[in-house]
Amino acid sequence: MKLFPVQFIQRALLCLVLLGTAPFALANSNLNAPPKQVTQTIENAKLMGYGTLRWFGLRVYDGQLWSNADPEGFNYKRDPSWLELKYARDFEGSDIAERSIDEMEEIGAGTEVQRQGWLVKLNEIFPDVKKGHTLSALFTPGKGVQFFRNGLPLAKVDDPELAEAFMGIWLDPKTSAPEMRRELIGLKR
Repeated sequence: MKLFPVQFIQRALLCLVLLGTAPFALANSNLNAPPKQVTQTIENAKLMGYGTLRWFGLRVYDGQLWSNADPEGFNYKRDPSWLELKYARDFEGSDIAERSIDEMEEIGAGTEVQRQGWLVKLNEIFPDVKKGHTLSALFTPGKGVQFFRNGLPLAKVDDPELAEAFMGIWLDPKTSAPEMRRELIGLKR
């Protein structure tokens, strides 16, 4: 079958999207506009990076990270940051909480007893999400984390260990998604 140039380009773009190589900017049109919570709480914040998490080729969510640190010196335990995840499919809040705890265990965060307490807390916080919803975390080192859904406050957690463990899911060197970590921090685009 012979394709006309326009059809060829359309199919090529579709293949890129399906293979996950389409730029994140296509999925997030307000990429360069910092959320108001960022400008209100992190002095000199800038977009560090962005990436997409896929599971067996299926897009789970797109993420972006804002901070005032340089990518080469960024330390998620020390630097304030805003992590925003835009979901590409529906999830139950309890599933998000359980997966978060599993990921925290994988990076070695907390004790078993702490993680069980954190699971209870996260189950109280995380709502069900629909495709297109965002969940965000505003991390303040040594203090805690504030969670948002679609830009609106969900909960504030004054537990520095839980806050670090949560951010470590994406930003710890032992994360299960090292490529996304590099993209979020801005080490690879």
